[in-house]
Amino acid sequence: MIQNRFVIYIFFHFIFVFNVYALDLTIDGVLDEKEWHLATTITDNYQVIPQTLALQNSNFSYQIITTKTGLFIGLKANTVSALRVRTQENDSVFSNDHFQLMLDMKNNAQQSYVFAINHQGYYFDGIYDVDKELDLDWNTQWEYKVKSYDNSWVAEVFIPWQAMSFGIEVQNQFGLYVSHFDENTNATYASVPANQQMNSFFQLFSKYSTTIVTESSFDLFPYVSFNRDVLQDSNNGSIGAEVFWRPTKGQRLSATVNPDFGQVESDELVVNFSAVENFFSEKRPFLNDNQSLFNVTGPETLTLVHSPRIGGNAFYDEEYDSELNSALKYTVDFDNYDFGIMSAFENTTSRGDGRDFLAMRGQYSFGASKLGISINHVNTPTIDRQSTVLSTDLHFSISENSSLNLGIIKTNIEEENSYEEDIGWWLRGSSDISEQHTHEFSLFSYGDNLQLNDIGFVKRVNRKQFEYEYQYQIPDLESTFIREIVFAFETEFKTNFQDEKLPHVFGAGVELLIEDEFEYQFSLEMISSGFDDLITRGNHSLWLPSSQNLEFEVASPEYLWGQYEFALTVGTEGFDDYFYDMQGSLAQQFSENLHISLAVSQYNSDSWLDWNEGNTISEFNFTEQSVELSMDYQVDDNQELRIKFEAVIGKATSLNSFVVLQDGSAQPLTNSDDFSFAENAFQLRYKYSLSKLTAFYLSYGFGGEYEDELAKFGKRNLYKRAIHAKNAHNLFAKVRLHF
Repeated sequence: MIQNRFVIYIFFHFIFVFNVYALDLTIDGVLDEKEWHLATTITDNYQVIPQTLALQNSNFSYQIITTKTGLFIGLKANTVSALRVRTQENDSVFSNDHFQLMLDMKNNAQQSYVFAINHQGYYFDGIYDVDKELDLDWNTQWEYKVKSYDNSWVAEVFIPWQAMSFGIEVQNQFGLYVSHFDENTNATYASVPANQQMNSFFQLFSKYSTTIVTESSFDLFPYVSFNRDVLQDSNNGSIGAEVFWRPTKGQRLSATVNPDFGQVESDELVVNFSAVENFFSEKRPFLNDNQSLFNVTGPETLTLVHSPRIGGNAFYDEEYDSELNSALKYTVDFDNYDFGIMSAFENTTSRGDGRDFLAMRGQYSFGASKLGISINHVNTPTIDRQSTVLSTDLHFSISENSSLNLGIIKTNIEEENSYEEDIGWWLRGSSDISEQHTHEFSLFSYGDNLQLNDIGFVKRVNRKQFEYEYQYQIPDLESTFIREIVFAFETEFKTNFQDEKLPHVFGAGVELLIEDEFEYQFSLEMISSGFDDLITRGNHSLWLPSSQNLEFEVASPEYLWGQYEFALTVGTEGFDDYFYDMQGSLAQQFSENLHISLAVSQYNSDSWLDWNEGNTISEFNFTEQSVELSMDYQVDDNQELRIKFEAVIGKATSLNSFVVLQDGSAQPLTNSDDFSFAENAFQLRYKYSLSKLTAFYLSYGFGGEYEDELAKFGKRNLYKRAIHAKNAHNLFAKVRLHF
């Protein structure tokens, strides 16, 4: 029945699409022009979350008008009660009533541009790809306006074709997906019976034909910034520019000189004692622009081009530090072929020349599948290192419901007259052959000497691993108490190239959404005994006993005033002793313009293991606390004020010290010292938006770090000492313009 209705629905889309060439429409949130009266109003929509796929005809409606220059969309959401107000920054996901538009401009089921608006007029834009990942770092210029009424709200949107990069013919099809999150029912409704977690998602987009004028565009973003370093009593000013030129709809050339990398958005504060590097997303405008072609990912967080490497610290040279001097990027999109090249050059350092980066990517699409080849090269003169990474990847759509992803990667490293190479590969699969059952697996092998972190990122190598996840959902349970239930199971088997047995993982969980909109999650994870081959940073591996943990989470409904969440994990770790991890958060909307959130956590372990040096480790009774406070205040439509404060403290009481022997056993040594630490970061940021892509920023921030080897201070004292011990203290101002 749903399929028949869907065919009729698509038929009417083709019949009634209104394609005009010159319009005089005002983007004001009022659909009163004659063109809107002539355009077809589409009212059929489907409940896609929870995934009943039931046909609706009263939740929302939409109209579209295509022109040679862009796409006009009129959206109307029906409401039954007052909607939640949430003050937040743009370019972040919404928790209240909103629309989301997705455009597959190449109509090849590989990726879509995302445009979202909520009933307050906040927005975000990004790119969603076939790997089911949403990248909000992408930004572009588009127009919208929102108007609220007693029982509905309306959004009027104009998206120019030149805002997106694509390579369709003079007249061709594009795919469209419209969804509405209805906060009154806590459900999502869409224009087609599909949601983003289904393998058939892209294939079910509604199809539209249009004629597009090939117009060139040129955008210039000059900037001026000023930084006052309070600690060093020094001032620093900078001037630079970014240029974006689109000679045709399928080509884009961008360049930057002395690029605008002033930090106006702070990274999260993370204290990391592990052997795994922290992963931070890219926040710099130039490196986010038109970057999706280079975004190739694999299991274990493998990313071929991790742009924060550029103009940052070198992974293989701990003493290296430089800034980006200039960069160039060119991409071209044809019907089935895409090609891109990016090069970047860093400033000269006190130790010698800066690094040079080169990334090239070619991609061929056939149907809903794609085949790509990538070549990355990095020159690091300070350590006479040349890194070349070759890779190929295939995303193959077996059917609308099943897909496979295969990748092969080879690294070649030359450093100080030595040569080293290694290979890695992965195979991932996903299948949702029914509406309730989902299967996913990944199988990968990353060689012991697979070195791609000159420009890429991978959590860890020296792995041969298999993972499997199964999920069974009942989206519309016939119960007066439970609305939706999801069962999940996962397992993980792994070893390394030294044939050491690494801990296997078995997990099971259940998620419940009850009728009053509370969400509960229970999970149990069993971890077998095995070697930890990371803790000693490449020295002897440590044999650990089996462990287990139990997790409970609860999230309240989104009330008009805000929401609260709580999570608790308890179990065993280390040398078979207990730990717990508690996290709680409270978010409250104090007025229409003021939103404050508070998050706190505490972790305690009776057997926390940390590396000393070489083959020696220590066992501690360890406690870590954190607090995060943020405030968003919307002064008016163009002005935002944000305050963010984070602090982390920890105390470690020594229990034992050990030397790890070759067989993995731990031989006791003399106890190590106790220690404590504290870190904090504060930022106050004011933003005045001149337009969607231009703004004036003024920020004040400081950060402190304190360490005490005797651990003699209490927790309250540690918070105070972190604030007093300022390691960074800056006042920063920046103007970024658009011409």
